[in-house]
Amino acid sequence: MTPIPAPDVRIPTIDFCAYRDGTAAQRAALVAAIGHAAEVYGFALIVGHGIAPSVLRGGFDAGRSFFELPEATKRTMQETGSDRGYQPMFDNLRGDGKPSAQEGYTMGHPVTPSDPLLAAEAFHAPTPWPPVVAFRERFEALYEAMFDLGRELLGAMAIHLGADARFFEQALVDTYSHMRINHYPPHETVSHVADEGVFAHHDESLVTLLLQDGNSGLQVMGRDGAWIDVQPNPDAVVVNVGKMLRHWTGGRYNAALHQVINLSGRDRYSIPLFMHPALRTVVDPAELTGRADKAFPPLVAGEAVHASFAATRASWKDAAAAEAAGV
Repeated sequence: MTPIPAPDVRIPTIDFCAYRDGTAAQRAALVAAIGHAAEVYGFALIVGHGIAPSVLRGGFDAGRSFFELPEATKRTMQETGSDRGYQPMFDNLRGDGKPSAQEGYTMGHPVTPSDPLLAAEAFHAPTPWPPVVAFRERFEALYEAMFDLGRELLGAMAIHLGADARFFEQALVDTYSHMRINHYPPHETVSHVADEGVFAHHDESLVTLLLQDGNSGLQVMGRDGAWIDVQPNPDAVVVNVGKMLRHWTGGRYNAALHQVINLSGRDRYSIPLFMHPALRTVVDPAELTGRADKAFPPLVAGEAVHASFAATRASWKDAAAAEAAGV
C-alpha cells in the first residue's frame, strides 16, 4: 500500500500518573481524556506509566539478541497454530495474498489456566524459550509490567463507559494475552516482496500496549481516511483499542486501522502486548450499552481471534492444507 501523506495531526499524549496519585478531579479528567482518545482516535501515547527504563531496555535487548540467532535455530521455536514462539519473515498475508515484511517472537501469558481442558487449548501452549542469556527473565519482567498497566488502562476505560472499574477483571482470568517483539527490516531492502512492514489491520485484542524503539513507521488511519504518523517516543507506551473492545462497546470505541512502513533506513523493533479475555468469554455489548444491537451480537472471544489468525498466517494455512491432505 502506498503511504498517504500524513496530515499535521498528532495522536494525544496522556500522563497516566493521575490515575494512581492524582486528586479525584485529576483522575476524572484523566479518565475523560482516555475515553475521548479511545472514541476519536482509537490510539493514545501513555507517559507516566511507571514502567522502569531498565525493564523496557531489557525487553528490547533480549529481542534483538533473539533475531541475531541463525534462521534454523529460530525456526525450531516456530509453533504453528498456537501463536507462540517464532513467526518467520513474510508469514503475515494480506487479503490479496501479498506478505508483510516482519518477523516476530511471541510469548504466551505466563500463568497457565487451572482448568485442564482450557490449558490444553492451542492458545495456551507453552512458550518455547530461546537459547539467549536472560531472555526469559527480561521478557517476563516486561510482560508483567505491561500487563499491570493494561489492567489499569482497562479499569479507566470501564469507568469512562459508566461501569465499575473492575468490569474487565473477570474476563482477564485465564486470559490468552500474549506479548511479542517484531523486527522490521528497512523498507528498501524488502520492497520487492512486500509493500508494508505490516499491512493495514485492526488488532483482535481488547487493547494493545505497544513499545517503539525510536524509529518511525507506525501510522494510524484518521476518520478522514488519511494516515497519522505515531511519533516514536521510546519512553511512551502506545495504547490502542482492538476489535474485541470495539465490539464490547457497541462501536463506541474506535478500533482504528494501522500499518507499519519502515522508512527509517534502519532495522526497527517494536514490542506489543495484546490484552485478550479468556477464550470462552462471551462478549455481549448489552452489558455496557444496556441494549441489544444486531450490528454487535454476542460472540465468543476465542473463536473470533482464531478465525482471524487462520485467515492471515501463511504457516497456519500451510498446516491446514497439509492436515486436509493427510500429510
